[in-house]
Amino acid sequence: MEVKMKDYYLLKKEVEELKKKLSIKFEETNQEEQQLVEIEETNEKSLYEKKMILLMNEMREWTGRIKMNIIFDSDIDDQNVVCFQRSLMNKPSLYIILFDEKGNIFGGYNRKSISRPGKRMEDKSHFIFSLESNERIDSPIRWFGRDDKPSTCFFLNRETNQIGRLCEIGFPDGFISVAKTTISQSGCVNISNKYKGIDNDDLNNTNNEVFKLIRILVVQME
Repeated sequence: MEVKMKDYYLLKKEVEELKKKLSIKFEETNQEEQQLVEIEETNEKSLYEKKMILLMNEMREWTGRIKMNIIFDSDIDDQNVVCFQRSLMNKPSLYIILFDEKGNIFGGYNRKSISRPGKRMEDKSHFIFSLESNERIDSPIRWFGRDDKPSTCFFLNRETNQIGRLCEIGFPDGFISVAKTTISQSGCVNISNKYKGIDNDDLNNTNNEVFKLIRILVVQME
C-alpha cells in the first residue's frame, strides 16, 4: 500500500512538473507569437512612415521650404465656408491636399496669399500634384500651368455658395472643384486645358464626374 501511495505521489509530482513545463512553453509560444505580431505591425508602420516621409520630402523639395503646419483638417475643423475661408486667407505657401474614396491623394499649391473670397487669384508658381494615384502614374508628380493660358489658379468660394463647394483649384479653364467631405460634389474638370503634360483623368481617374472626398488638408509651408 505504501509503495502504491509513493508511486501515486511521484506520479502526481511528475504530472504537476509537466504541467508547469507545458505552461511555460505555452507562455513562451504566446510571447513569440506576440513578438511576431509586433514585428509585423512595426514593419507595416515603418513602410507607411517611410512612404509618408518620402511624400513630405517631395513636398518640401517642390517649395524649397521645410516646416509644415496643418492649418485646416476636415477631420477636425468645421467645414462651413466661413471657417474654411478664415483658415486660408492671407496665408502664403499653401498645399491643399485632397483624399478621395478610392485612395487617390492629389491637390494644388499656391505660393501667393489668398486675399479675399470671390476673386480669381493669379500665381505663376502655382501647380497641381499627385501624391498617390493607385499606380496609374509615377507618384509623386506635379504639373504647372500651360503657357498659353492665364495664370489664374485659385478661387475661394463665397459664403453664399449653396452647393457646399469650398474652392476651385486652377479655375476657370480646367480645374479641381473642392466640396465638403459630407457631399459628393467634388470634381476634376478638363484639367488638361489648364496644365502641361497631364491627361484629364490623371489625378483620380475621373473627368467631368462628381465624386466624394473623405479628407481635406491644408498645409502651410514655412
